[in-house]
Amino acid sequence: MTTSIILPTYNERDALPKLIERIAAVGLTDWEAIVVDDRSPDGTAEVAAELAQRFPVRVIVRSGKQGLASAVVRGFEEARGQFLVAMDADHSHDPAILPALVARLAQGADVVVGSRFAPGGGIVGWPAWRQWMSRVATWLATALFRVHVRDPMSGYFALQRPFFTNVAPRLNPMGYKILLELLVRGRPGRVEEVGFQFQDRRYGKSKISVAVVTAYLRMIIDLLIRR
Repeated sequence: MTTSIILPTYNERDALPKLIERIAAVGLTDWEAIVVDDRSPDGTAEVAAELAQRFPVRVIVRSGKQGLASAVVRGFEEARGQFLVAMDADHSHDPAILPALVARLAQGADVVVGSRFAPGGGIVGWPAWRQWMSRVATWLATALFRVHVRDPMSGYFALQRPFFTNVAPRLNPMGYKILLELLVRGRPGRVEEVGFQFQDRRYGKSKISVAVVTAYLRMIIDLLIRR
């Protein structure tokens, strides 16, 4: 079955070629990468188009910065695969676990999370304050919505297409997080986690900001009001 890997990008021209090479090397038998670019001024979309001449890459260029969550949803909507994967393009998410994510889906899981907090997981390169913020956000999500996942804030995860198709009409993606919304609105029957070592981004600048935190809080409020 085809695996569609969604890569939201904004100013990732330096990171993208090496990432596509790393994805190609993990041994997936049938895959495509969909680059969803928010009109990066550094020419990321043009680099992606060049990669499409050598790899199974497709490029979607949007009108401007609309947020990572909506980029993931747009990629899922355009994907051809039965298995849908979301991952960052900055090398913080290790492609080496892609076969494990896909294998768990093939065995019947609805959602498989690349988890920083499951056995084998961890965070490398973050200062203490970033790790504290992540833990607080995770605690808040778990306490409010009773999702039985160690890392509901992960940006690295895989879904069955029927699960996404069912939940898609109820989504209201905002900001930089989408997994929590999928879990809360979709209530998947079987969720599994695969631990991985999250690496602080190797290319470009971190996108963490007050706006990112504000978007997360807006998402929490929206989920509380409208599940």
